[in-house]
Amino acid sequence: MDSTPENGSQAVDRALALFALVLKDRGRSSLAVLAARLDLPLSTAHRMVAAFVRQGLLMRGARGHYVAGMALVEAVPDRRSALIQASRPLLRRLARAEKRTAHLGILEADMVTYLVKEQGGGPPVFTREMMQLEAYCTGIGKVLLAGLDAPLRERYLAAGPFVPLTPTTLTDPAALRAELAAVARQGHAVDDAEMAENVRCLAVPVHDGTGRVIAAISLSRTGGEASGSDDAAPLLAAMTDCVAGIEARLYGFAAARRPS
Repeated sequence: MDSTPENGSQAVDRALALFALVLKDRGRSSLAVLAARLDLPLSTAHRMVAAFVRQGLLMRGARGHYVAGMALVEAVPDRRSALIQASRPLLRRLARAEKRTAHLGILEADMVTYLVKEQGGGPPVFTREMMQLEAYCTGIGKVLLAGLDAPLRERYLAAGPFVPLTPTTLTDPAALRAELAAVARQGHAVDDAEMAENVRCLAVPVHDGTGRVIAAISLSRTGGEASGSDDAAPLLAAMTDCVAGIEARLYGFAAARRPS
């Protein structure tokens, strides 16, 4: 390797070359591999990437891998890739620790799109990635609806009817309105077998840098009692920690806990 000291312009050129290579690679290769392609010392590559991460231009994906950060992703309409990359490793860890199925979902056209599913144990849950389900009867959906601006939430509630999918499905708009208000106050939602019989879940929001709800995660299981009793507090604590990690990867800090 050439040990000749580089000037400021050369340093910028090398940093931008690494940045462009990371974007083109889309998280497939580790930083060590990418640095080797550019003949960069790994320590130098880490310093360069750290600067881009601080600015929100890159973010950590899987261990040692980097992808486009939210400062770039928010300039284009599709945030899916960033959310998937940021959340999957953390949701996998959460699912395995709690021996449940973990999901991340977003609201699209009044439906929940499940972007990530990680199975951690127990009987399988029927969901699959990129599946869409109704929002009014799912934990993730309730969190996302509760996070809408009031006019959008009222528009949704006025667009019924809401079909009873199980005996516990809430279908009355007034009852749903009260349920969503409770979700907003308490910061989590419960699906007590409302989408599918014998499937229950807890869900909590993921926020952006302004505190707006942009996604939600859930822990689900088949069988058992409603997730609102003894096991709710430890589960919610674990989910809150997971969300903090996701927000830190996306924005460089835990967005929901950002000082006001």
